Order: sequence, then C-alpha cells, then structure tokens
Amino acid sequence: MVLLEQVQQQYETLPYPHRDPERELEMLRQPSIVEIPRVLEVLWSGRRIVDRDFRILDAGCGTGDNTVFLAEQLRGTGAHIVALDFSSTSLDIARRRLEVRGLLDIVEFVQSPLEAAPALGIGPFDYVVTTGVLHHLDSPELGLAVLRDVLKPDGGIGVMVYARYGREPVYAMQALMRHLAPRTMSEAQRLRVLRTTLASLPKENRALRGLMDTPLFKREIEISDAGAYDLLLHTQDRSYTVPEVYDWIAGAGMTMRGFTIPRRYEPSAYLNDSRVAGQPDAERHAVAELLHGAMVRHEFYASPASATVPPTIASDDPVARPMWTSWGFGEKLARALTQPGNQLRFTFGEEREVPVGGDAITRSLLGSVDGTRDVATMFEIAARLPDRPSRRQVQRRWVEAADALRAAAALAMHLPM
Repeated sequence: MVLLEQVQQQYETLPYPHRDPERELEMLRQPSIVEIPRVLEVLWSGRRIVDRDFRILDAGCGTGDNTVFLAEQLRGTGAHIVALDFSSTSLDIARRRLEVRGLLDIVEFVQSPLEAAPALGIGPFDYVVTTGVLHHLDSPELGLAVLRDVLKPDGGIGVMVYARYGREPVYAMQALMRHLAPRTMSEAQRLRVLRTTLASLPKENRALRGLMDTPLFKREIEISDAGAYDLLLHTQDRSYTVPEVYDWIAGAGMTMRGFTIPRRYEPSAYLNDSRVAGQPDAERHAVAELLHGAMVRHEFYASPASATVPPTIASDDPVARPMWTSWGFGEKLARALTQPGNQLRFTFGEEREVPVGGDAITRSLLGSVDGTRDVATMFEIAARLPDRPSRRQVQRRWVEAADALRAAAALAMHLPM
C-alpha cells in the first residue's frame, strides 16, 4: 500500500479530529486562522467585500472545524465554501455537522487528494485555509504550490504546520512506536501497544513528561483514539522551524503576511533587548520561537509574491473601523464593562489572554467597538465623558488597549473601501 493510501486509510478508520455531530450545538469551535475579520485585515486591510463572489477553500477539511466556523460567520452573505478532503468518513461527519446547524447550502463537499485541486475546476479562491495537512504530504512543497495555483491573483492562504521544538516529545515517542508498533500491525493493534506503553513508562521518562505537561498533547491522547493515533502513530509528518517556514513560503513564490497570533512571534513578549527589536521580521520571529521554546505549531498567512501588499493600519488611524475577531465577544464585553476594577482581563484562546485598563476612558472606547464606528467617532464619544478627557489622553488609552488586543489577534482594523 503506497503512503498516500496508508494515510487515507488512517483517516477513514479514525477520522480526525474526533467530533460527534449529534453534540454539535453544544459548542462552536473557533479556530483563530479562520476568524474572518482578522483574515480580511491581514490580506486586504479590510477592503474586501464578503458577498456571493467571495470564495473559500478548506483544503483537507477533515471533520470540519474550519468549515463549520467559516460557515457560521458567512451565514447570509452569499459567500461560498468548498470543503475538500480525501476521506469520505471525515466528509460525512463534516456534512452532518453543517446539516445540524442549517448551513449545508453554504458548502460544497469534494472528495479528492489536495494535490489534485487544480484539475478539479473548483477555483479560484479568495482565501484558502489548510491546517494540519501539508506536513503529512509526500511533498509539502508541491502541496503549497498547488494551493497557490488555485488562488485569485490577490488571494491569500492560511496555513498551520507543526513546529519542531515543541514537538520533540512527540517525535521521541513516535521513534519508540516504530520499534514496538510497526506499520505492519493493524491500527487497532498499534493503538493497544501505544496505550500499554504510555501506561508502563516511568513517570521520569522525558517523552512522557513532555506529552503530559503539554495541554494540547494531553488532550489528544486522553480524549480519543483518533487524536492519540494522529499524534503518536501517524504514518508521516514533518515539522518546521521559523526559518524553514520562511524558506518554504519563498520557494513557492509567496510572501509571509504574518502569524495568526502576532505577539507569540515578537521577542519583546519574552525579552527586553533593543538589539533584537530592530531586526527584520524573519529574524525577530526566529528569535521569538527559540525564546518561547515550546511552540507546537506555526499558523500563518501568506499571499502570492505578485499580490499587492495592503497598507499597515495604525491603531489610531481615524478612518479605520475596529472590530472584534472573536465570535460573540461583544456580548461578553458588555457584561465585563459593568464590573468594577482597575483592570479588565479577557481570554480569547490559547496564549491569547489580554489585560487592559479598567479606567473610564478605556471602558468607553472598548464599548464603542461595533464594527461600524471608526476611530475618530470613538474618540469623540470618549471625549464626552464627565471628566472631559483630552484627545491625547483618549488616544493614548486607545493605542495601549488596541495594540495589546491586536497582538493577541483579538481586534482587527479595517480601512474604508
């Protein structure tokens, strides 16, 4: 059985991630890489209309986390999603999840290997997202080039691949499993060996400690066989350092547009050193990866090198419209603003906790963010507070809060059309 067939068979038997469509409405998972306000900001400074001409490809959709969240955000816009995967079992689960939510009309399902996408006549796309897929291909280089070729000229791509340093315990355990549970065994046999081995290892074992001390790995191992198999028994995966990510993107004729959570890749989040602060993006990001030391994946945006790079938006640009990236955050914020305290603290996901000031000016500004008001209007509202703060005071409070929120990808800024 060739490698592609082995990987395909794995996902037919153990569709990943494990999802129960009958429990779909209990929770809406919100992968940050498909938060539409953030995607629109990074790729087009918000100057892109999401309408019936807007098309997205979820390449290697699996059981549908990205597809489901995209469809919820695009409900009623006329936009269209193509969900592509080579596993019929995975596609069936994704389809059922969307059916439960009443979103089947937004999505077209296509069963095919990713590499065949250009020949399917399904493009072109404004945005292509592919998470946890390219690092499993025979040629990740070919996979990235294929997805580049189905983009519109000014389109962009969101990619998640494994990060090397944080996955060292994974690769130590994978190496052990190649001895104890070779691929000649059935999947059920390999899983039994894996479970027995994990239960038998001394607690001092470095690989075991690394796995169980990392919340993501611990969840994958404990929640489902599909997660444990994908993590520790996969037929093929590779991982990347930040310099390798940059080289890979450049080799595909593309340009890095930024990581999904910017502050994780800024050395200033870990170390106050002016020698690093002035370095080019690629150098700073590589240093930050080493300072962090435990990144398990890299999520980033890229676009064809020929695409126009939109302007960077300053947080205090008077014509820019701020908007929350997190689905339903406005309601959570409204409740938080009624609570006393000198500081407000919000959590938007893993490594996305953001503390901001709890003073009256900051509260007014945050409460004014509704996706329609521009910064100038928000400043005018804050200036009418009883203490009549100066424009400089308002501006300073806004930049402090907005920059912190944007670094965690919790706030997006859009320029007018």
